[in-house]
Amino acid sequence: MITTPLPASPLLNAARRILNTLNVGGRVDAVILRAAMEEAHGGSDAQGLWDWKSAYDACEAALVLFLDQHGPGMLRRAGEPVAMLPMLERLAKLVPTQTRRSEESQLRQQFSTPLPPSLACAAAADLRLSDVVLEPSAGTGLLAIHARIAGARLILNELAEGRRRLLQGLFPTAAVFGHDAGQIDDLLPQDLRPSVILMNPPFSVTAGG
Repeated sequence: MITTPLPASPLLNAARRILNTLNVGGRVDAVILRAAMEEAHGGSDAQGLWDWKSAYDACEAALVLFLDQHGPGMLRRAGEPVAMLPMLERLAKLVPTQTRRSEESQLRQQFSTPLPPSLACAAAADLRLSDVVLEPSAGTGLLAIHARIAGARLILNELAEGRRRLLQGLFPTAAVFGHDAGQIDDLLPQDLRPSVILMNPPFSVTAGG
């Protein structure tokens, strides 16, 4: 059974505000990021309404939104996925380097795949329109967006509820689950059988910790 839709993520609202900066080629600095998070959450990190690791997730979500809007055009101009690498390297430099981690990110060992390696992974998979792509530890969707650009059907799994809420907003047509990734093969419905599995790095923490 597909996970019941969760309440809308405030991180998605923050990501949309960050996207406005990316769309004009602007660099997202700490001032812009803080303002986006405070507006989306109705207050500050000092009030305990958000933390900086969540702010970095919002930046990654903004990159996903940017590629959702502009990725197909970028691919047409590049001619092939690998030729998009310089564009993605420039795009990745517009968001802050991640220097802080939350307790949950340490507990779950959450490490996002940066845009250039995510492109390499997707290119190696040679994704097609007919593919059904499973990402067993989908994070903020930086790998999954390449599958969407390719037109593939998406099955996304993410144990962390906050990121799962974000994925449901970023990929509204995807099947999104919150299973233990190590048991995903036994837990997916029989009518959802992936033809491609995208993952990097391998998951190393189970639902039991």
